Amino acid sequence: MKKHLSVTACSALITFVLSGCSTAPTPSASLQLNQLIDNYSAQSAQLDATEYGLVNDQMALTRQTLDRSYLDQLMQIDRSQLTDEEKVYFDTFRFDREIAIRGAAFANARFGNPDVPLTHFYNFMQWNAEDAGAAIENDAENRQAYFAQLTKLNDYTSWVRNLHSQYQLGQLEQIQLPKVLVERLYQNSLATIAADDWAILKVGLNDLKTQSGYEPSFVEEYQSAVDSAIKASDDLLNYLSTDYLQTARGEGTLSDQHIGWGDLPNGQAWYQWHLDRNSTTGKPAQELYSLGEKLVAEAKAEMIRVARLVVDKRGSTVKAAFRDPDSQAVTTRTFHLVTNTGEIDLPEFFAYLNSEQFFYGRDGALISGTPHETTCKAASNQSACESALLDYYAFKNNANDVVAQYFKPIKTDYTIEPTPAGGERYDGVASYDNNVFTLNTNPDYSLQKWNVSTLLLHEAAPGHHFQHAYASEYPPANIPSYMDDIWYTAYGEGWALYTEWLGLEMGIYGELNDNGVPNFTNGNGMCLPNLDYSQFQGGIYTDEQECNALQYFGSLNEAQLRNMRLAVDTGIHAKGWSIQQARDYMRANSALGDGDIESESYRYAAHVGQAVSYKSGYLVIKEMLDKAQSQLGDKFDYAEFHDQLLRYGQQPMEVVEENINNWIASKS
Repeated sequence: MKKHLSVTACSALITFVLSGCSTAPTPSASLQLNQLIDNYSAQSAQLDATEYGLVNDQMALTRQTLDRSYLDQLMQIDRSQLTDEEKVYFDTFRFDREIAIRGAAFANARFGNPDVPLTHFYNFMQWNAEDAGAAIENDAENRQAYFAQLTKLNDYTSWVRNLHSQYQLGQLEQIQLPKVLVERLYQNSLATIAADDWAILKVGLNDLKTQSGYEPSFVEEYQSAVDSAIKASDDLLNYLSTDYLQTARGEGTLSDQHIGWGDLPNGQAWYQWHLDRNSTTGKPAQELYSLGEKLVAEAKAEMIRVARLVVDKRGSTVKAAFRDPDSQAVTTRTFHLVTNTGEIDLPEFFAYLNSEQFFYGRDGALISGTPHETTCKAASNQSACESALLDYYAFKNNANDVVAQYFKPIKTDYTIEPTPAGGERYDGVASYDNNVFTLNTNPDYSLQKWNVSTLLLHEAAPGHHFQHAYASEYPPANIPSYMDDIWYTAYGEGWALYTEWLGLEMGIYGELNDNGVPNFTNGNGMCLPNLDYSQFQGGIYTDEQECNALQYFGSLNEAQLRNMRLAVDTGIHAKGWSIQQARDYMRANSALGDGDIESESYRYAAHVGQAVSYKSGYLVIKEMLDKAQSQLGDKFDYAEFHDQLLRYGQQPMEVVEENINNWIASKS
């Protein structure tokens, strides 16, 4: 059975290790840094060996003590004696300790988790229940498997009871979630943890009863542990739906303007901490909000430019099959893309781009016998899958050569596979992992055809795939193991957004005009001059120019989602926006569907500050690109710049700035 150190023992250990007990010569700065980071990782792992994490003020204080001690030791290392590579690790470790120390000053434990409050969006209770209640591989060589699982089950019960007590403390101190999120957490938990008479917690028990080799007394003990886990979970859910909900913040309506983090005690400072740890840039809420508003307006103007091109090609009125989002009935709808005053009707244009012809499998086309026939047997709609993979592979093959010009050679290739039928409803539109770009090809859960280019740039090459490939093909010489276990959304997703923008620079959507935006001719992507546009993607484009324009719209729409996140996240948590205000804003400025807007609005309310990280990371990378190009002139090389960004892996954006500045100085 695992054991962990007490808080007193941890404090003593920290003091002993950091005080030192040797008169040996002082090691080099490099060796000091490596030893310090390795020691921190080892001691941090010893603080809490419970299965699901001990969340209380005592543990928070212990972690803060550890972080302060190691930050003090770090600052005694002569940073100037480190290599540029080691400075990245030094600065990253310092950023993490400083953010952690600041965060420990707030009452994070009152929400049940130091990083993310327990909400429907991050329902750790559901995930932990699934893990604790699971069945175990229990073959002849592993007859003691359920003894270990019993310990895990008991740990889950203790964790839930502790969580319950933290919520009660939060209620006393008026540090609570808003009603609208409490209700959503409760309903989500009913549908998962409590569903089918708590079936999620009984999977292992039911399996155990079919196994031989366990004493009846052990099966009874296991049954009792499951009963205790169910009771603890039931008690917490009952509390959340009664006492806690009654005193929770706000009114619980879509128009409630008291759902933001800023309404908590010391909420504005606390929210700024959330922004700092997510954006990793240190920019204040008001600056991020104003930046979001500006970027939203700029992207909207470009959307109008694309709409005007479509009107020039097709006229101000077009007809297409359209499915009503409520009734699901499909009828022919007339779209009036221009108002009586001659202005583009952007919401109408958005609706047109969501008509049936822009979705695989809903366009009436039947595709079969392609090279992707076998692969697509995993999907629910064979024809829609084959159609999609034809297009995505066409873009991949067309763009490969131009992408390669901007990077060091990448040997690792990736494949494109459909989301298996069983996961299509739940797994999102796309993902990337370990050289596989997984695409949801279900007609009801997939992205529109005009998103092919930007989605592949983001998820695969040169987006997340190149991040993964660099780690294996160009590993740094002295990277600490600590760096393998960190993730900054601003860096990881900021890079992927940057690669979406890089598509413009690479000419994917056509040559760039004097304003740096594409003119939609002579593109390097999927919309080539010699295609038969009466057949390509089901005949949805009149020619190469309209094809490039709508693929570019896909890039704009994705960029707009991240632009809006800057304004909406800060709007909710710093300015008192309601869920309804957030939805109205997103509906007015993008072509997102109603389902996406509904889920996104709740996400921003629940996952505080995280939404700003995407665009924040991109903006830092783009700013450093502009600086490098300006200062280096003819010495600037894209492949070298991208190598410097990717070679050390995950970094806070503050560290990225310092890293690129050092590189620029070395080249000047």
